[in-house]
Amino acid sequence: MTFRPLLLACAIVTGLSACANAPGTTRLSAEQSLNIASAGTQISLQRAQAGIVRPLAHSSALQAAAAQHAEYLSRTGGLSHDGQGGSTAHTRVTRTGYDSCRTAENIARGQSDLRTVLSDWTASAEHRRNMLDPRVTDYGIARAGSVWVLVLARPC
Repeated sequence: MTFRPLLLACAIVTGLSACANAPGTTRLSAEQSLNIASAGTQISLQRAQAGIVRPLAHSSALQAAAAQHAEYLSRTGGLSHDGQGGSTAHTRVTRTGYDSCRTAENIARGQSDLRTVLSDWTASAEHRRNMLDPRVTDYGIARAGSVWVLVLARPC
């Protein structure tokens, strides 16, 4: 695969941005930070191949929304976009303080690693459509037990 220097630089910056923690957030393990950065880079590369040049940016608010829902699904054994108290992806995102004009969410259960879950989402038309939606600009991804949650959004 051939990379344009600007695209590669954007992918690296996107990936490294996931490693920083905002004040007041939980410190992530090295593995979690690596998965977050890798997911952003891999999805951004897919988007670039589809003609969407702007890479996704990691959002600590979307990260919190993804983690909350992943933990809820892991704890309850469910697999649904409906969350605690009947919450939706959009309400979970806005509760973090992120003013979203566009929200999408991918969920999965049972994949052993990031590579597998991204491959499964890419193979699914609906999940791929979310990842390649040019209207989303930011992301957060979390794993709790065997549950994965990817939240994509665009601020207003």
